[in-house]
Amino acid sequence: MSAERGHIEVAPGVEVAWAAHGDPAAPALVLVHGYTGGAHDWAGVADELARTSRVITVEHRGHGASTNTGDPATYTFAQLAADLAVALDAIAPPQFDLLGHSMGGIVAMHYAIAHADRLRSLVLMDTAARAAGDGPDNPMRQGVEHVRATGDLMGLFAAFSGILPADAREQLERSWAMMDPVAFVALGDALLTHDDGLLERLATVTVPTTVIVGEHDAGLRQGADDLAATIPEATLVVIPDAAHSPQVENRTAWLNAIHTHLSR
Repeated sequence: MSAERGHIEVAPGVEVAWAAHGDPAAPALVLVHGYTGGAHDWAGVADELARTSRVITVEHRGHGASTNTGDPATYTFAQLAADLAVALDAIAPPQFDLLGHSMGGIVAMHYAIAHADRLRSLVLMDTAARAAGDGPDNPMRQGVEHVRATGDLMGLFAAFSGILPADAREQLERSWAMMDPVAFVALGDALLTHDDGLLERLATVTVPTTVIVGEHDAGLRQGADDLAATIPEATLVVIPDAAHSPQVENRTAWLNAIHTHLSR
């Protein structure tokens, strides 16, 4: 299915890329990708979702076809949420369903708190309102420190790319090649340390919410439970035979969960 594509200036000199699939008259479903990802994260499910929804994707600054600023101060969750707000004011209808994955889930939480009037519903997928922990032995911390010291993001990718599924390696390599190494470090730091009271503020979110987590995403399983227990209208769905990206790892079960959510 063909898509409309474009860029929106969200701050002076900063543009974010967007795409939209499906009937413009259908209810809109906004998909927000995670750390190091992009619109391609939804490639395997966008056409199916577009049968009943207007599917809109937005790429964070520092990712994909969006602007790389090279400035760590411009890479915060609050800034990404502000970018999303500007973009959706321009391309989304007055109300829509919002889905955030991983870091995109954190951005979606910030957006939901600040712009509850825009949401028809919310999906938070393999994400958490506060960091699970940090330390020198954490592989993500080691990766962030490597890139901080060397700026060599693609060298880090090469070091672990051999363990990636062959069908995913090429697309992930393109994503990493487009990412701002400064964003990798700044947002990696934030992912490893964030705990700003976001979980408690989510108690004010009253739209129908589904919290999705892959059964093997051990690092975020507790975070999913916390979200489901805190958000008043939340339902928890654990996707079997899946880890951090259930839309890829168990596409059928994930699509069933999304269709069930949207039918609420």
